[in-house]
Amino acid sequence: MIVIGSGPAGGIVARKCAEAGLSVAVVERNGWGGVCPLRGCEPKKILADTAHAVVRARDMAAHGVTGDVGLDWPALMRFKHSSIDPISDAVFRSFERRGAATFHGAARFTGPDTLEVEGHGSIGADRIVVAAGAVPRRLDVPGEELLLTSDDFLDLDPLPESLIFIGGGFISFEFAGVAAAAGARATILHRSGRVLKGFDESLSRKLVLAMEAQGVAVHTDLPVRAVERHGDGVLVRCADADGGERTFVASAVVEGAGRVPDLDGLALDRAGVQAGPHGIEVDANLRSISNPRVFAAGDCAATGLPLTPVAALQADAVVRTLTGKGPATADLTGTGAVVFTHPPLSAVGRLEEQAREQGFEFDIFEGDAAGWAEHERLGLSHAGYRVLVERGTDRILGAHYLGQHAEEIANIFGLAIRHNLTRADLLAHPWAYPSFGYTVRYMLG
Repeated sequence: MIVIGSGPAGGIVARKCAEAGLSVAVVERNGWGGVCPLRGCEPKKILADTAHAVVRARDMAAHGVTGDVGLDWPALMRFKHSSIDPISDAVFRSFERRGAATFHGAARFTGPDTLEVEGHGSIGADRIVVAAGAVPRRLDVPGEELLLTSDDFLDLDPLPESLIFIGGGFISFEFAGVAAAAGARATILHRSGRVLKGFDESLSRKLVLAMEAQGVAVHTDLPVRAVERHGDGVLVRCADADGGERTFVASAVVEGAGRVPDLDGLALDRAGVQAGPHGIEVDANLRSISNPRVFAAGDCAATGLPLTPVAALQADAVVRTLTGKGPATADLTGTGAVVFTHPPLSAVGRLEEQAREQGFEFDIFEGDAAGWAEHERLGLSHAGYRVLVERGTDRILGAHYLGQHAEEIANIFGLAIRHNLTRADLLAHPWAYPSFGYTVRYMLG
């Protein structure tokens, strides 16, 4: 078998199939390890955690924390490189230890089960798993070549004095918060009126207020028309709601409009592999709907959830199928998503509008959480929650939270959703106190 891509999905498939005795080849055109550890989750979290520490210290100035806390950007970049740079070699050696063949170069299909790999020639296999990941989305506007990608931002040194982030999703919010904590002037420009689609709208609005309090300017309903050089900086032209134009200038502009499946250049048509804007079309077993010899997993599969834990579960399902334990599916029930801002924002399960569209009858337990002792002692002034509980069954349909440790709150409610725990079950649990786990009782009481 051949695996295209060595990230969380491809790496798991390659290693586990090799351990099971299959003949495995791995093809990678970028760094070994893929997007998450090299250009995504891991380096992003290094920056976000450092920024969080700085902003948290500033929040607690009234609680006795003294001194002018700042962020040394060059030092942060050195630490990031010391942590991230060794990963590629470690991933490469993990394949070697298991006897998998490795090919570094761009791959393209030449037939239903054959590939041409740049610098290596033609290879073929009974099964091919496409786990090519995703790349930054590019804007189709004049001057687009002047924009930095999210990958570029992770390697900026020095940090520009001012930055504009185009797009109102994860990337822009997380990186704008980091930039502001480091002393840069940060601005977010979003084309529509709602930022952070996929998260609770009311909590997203609270997060915008928190970001603005940290010095991040957030502008909505401003689609970008063009980008131009402006002296030593960059000018962004936006259309406003009245048919006019607004302009913004910064030292650098980052495209933060998300990622798209990295399928360009694979020549999927030569293999008869059907794909759309969201990735390779697959069935429940992650097999191509048009070529049964090809599987897809992770961000390049059209499954709707481009998240690392999803990629890992999909990879496990592909492994079970390919090693004769399947056909297998990936159960994604209870998958949480988190924006690592200060404070972080999380979502798991259904949004309110989704639950209504699906015909559920439910109660909403909601409130402002800034007054909790857990947040007051941290100096956190923007926090809240909304939990959807089904009438009749008492099951958790969705949980949405803005506040400290949002990622762990999502994990708690995700586990409850996955295993059909009820509101009563969660209230009956003896949570450690004081802890943020205990706040589940505040939310559901």
